[in-house]
Amino acid sequence: MLRQDIATAIDATPDQIQSEIKISAATSLELLNTYLPADEPVARITSASPAKDRPANSVLAITKHRLIFVAPAPQVVGWRLASITKSQAAVGYFFIHGDAGEYSLGLTTGPWADSFERLVKRASAIAVLEDQ
Repeated sequence: MLRQDIATAIDATPDQIQSEIKISAATSLELLNTYLPADEPVARITSASPAKDRPANSVLAITKHRLIFVAPAPQVVGWRLASITKSQAAVGYFFIHGDAGEYSLGLTTGPWADSFERLVKRASAIAVLEDQ
């Protein structure tokens, strides 16, 4: 059973992304659902992959304090939102740079990728303003 915050975040994504999260990224979703502390709710989520042109078997989640990438290996990388100095969705990549390093993840192309990029930038800006 999914936590309510995660279920709500999934419901806020387009149908294709919901399907990728629930089916292709099920292992990563379960890891996030089981081990993310309850006091760090997920605000937004998307499907992702460790590299461009790979299956979307991972999730990328925005919480109040972090951007968290969860892959089924298991591999988890978390950036404090206030530390993010670069986030960009372009041609199937999601470039991210912050305190956890610089990564080029895979992200479905199209309007949702652009929307998710804006969500990350907004969350990061708010974290800086709130001194998180």
